Amino acid sequence: MQNLGISQAALNLRESITHGTKAKILELNKKSSADDQVIDLSIGTLDEKTNSGIDDAVKSYISNNAAIIHEFAPVKGFPFLRKSIAERVKRLRDISFNPDTEIMVTPGGIKGAITVVFHTLINPDDEVIYPVPNWPHYADMIELHLGKAKPIYVKDFYNQAIDVVELEKTITDKTKIIILGDCLNPSGKIYTRDELESISKVILTANAERLSKGLSPIYVLFDCPYESHILNTKPANISNITQQFKDQTQSMWDYTIYITGPGKTYGMHGDRSGYICASDKLIKVMEKVQVNLNSFASTYAQIATHEAMQEYMDDVAKKRAVVARQNMQTFIEDLKSYTGLEVTEPEGGFFLFLDLSKYGDKIQKLGFDSADQYLLETAKVASIGGMHFGENIDSLRHYIRMNCGRDPVTLKAAAARIKEALQKLN
Repeated sequence: MQNLGISQAALNLRESITHGTKAKILELNKKSSADDQVIDLSIGTLDEKTNSGIDDAVKSYISNNAAIIHEFAPVKGFPFLRKSIAERVKRLRDISFNPDTEIMVTPGGIKGAITVVFHTLINPDDEVIYPVPNWPHYADMIELHLGKAKPIYVKDFYNQAIDVVELEKTITDKTKIIILGDCLNPSGKIYTRDELESISKVILTANAERLSKGLSPIYVLFDCPYESHILNTKPANISNITQQFKDQTQSMWDYTIYITGPGKTYGMHGDRSGYICASDKLIKVMEKVQVNLNSFASTYAQIATHEAMQEYMDDVAKKRAVVARQNMQTFIEDLKSYTGLEVTEPEGGFFLFLDLSKYGDKIQKLGFDSADQYLLETAKVASIGGMHFGENIDSLRHYIRMNCGRDPVTLKAAAARIKEALQKLN
């Protein structure tokens, strides 16, 4: 076989489960009648359209400020956008970032923001710790940056954060980043203040010792694309947690990097806009990294994001989240009544992580490796299998993640198909 000279890191990349599932659905639907199409609950988007105010803002800039749209933009993003981001973060999380020095807008959505952070911090063999089940792309992105992924399995993942005892055991001198975040994908777990304080104590203690040895500190990458889908409470803030040592005070402010974007909140997935909020020392270096990666975020996306950050859009975001939650609750009730399953409602987000393990043996006797494969083939309902969120964790084999951001009619049809498929197993 010809040696193409492709890097080992690139060759090791796994296939994207979300985009791969999408392609498989398209192929299946080509062969199916209109009444027998696959119901797609795999990829994480809301059916509700993007608010027209965002589109109108972009149209206005094209009509009245074409020069801004077509010229080079500042590497960190337009100053007016960074200001509106700072105001939005203050309203949502009660954290104050200086828009001139502590915020940077990134192309490529939140993946783009993570890429900039990893390029800035990870040296070969640096370790990145994160709880699982969790977003599948972390491991690939870490390894693509020549780092080492160090997942920690959390058994009670609906209710518990990363275990601090396991965290202490996993931290080494090579640990560079710990990934946390709200509305964890797929479980919907939201970090409480007490959990963040316990985790911060471990990190700040380690960093105080590292400082005395001249070692790099451990940073927290707080990834929260679904933060607007936290209802009935304000998200806890890790940045203002401090700890006093004999000769110094350590603060999480110095070590926390917030990343998010408008995609999941406002349905702006194609805009591919993200942003980073961090200390001025980090942002200064990240600006150099970004200019050498891909210059700056699309000007169109920046204008759209600026409109999304306006205060009146907070109500739009909340209404979208409320509708998604209502649809999820109805879907859960349908699943319970149809199948008798115990269904755990997530704390936040719009994904349902459903345990079908009680059917596991029967599914595998029919020749299917996992519950998601069985439902796709027999019920024509597409989901994401649990082991994609925790590689090699066999207890997740028959969990499925389903997107409840779909409309009520679609979700009811999916519940009916799931009912029929599970009845066949009985």
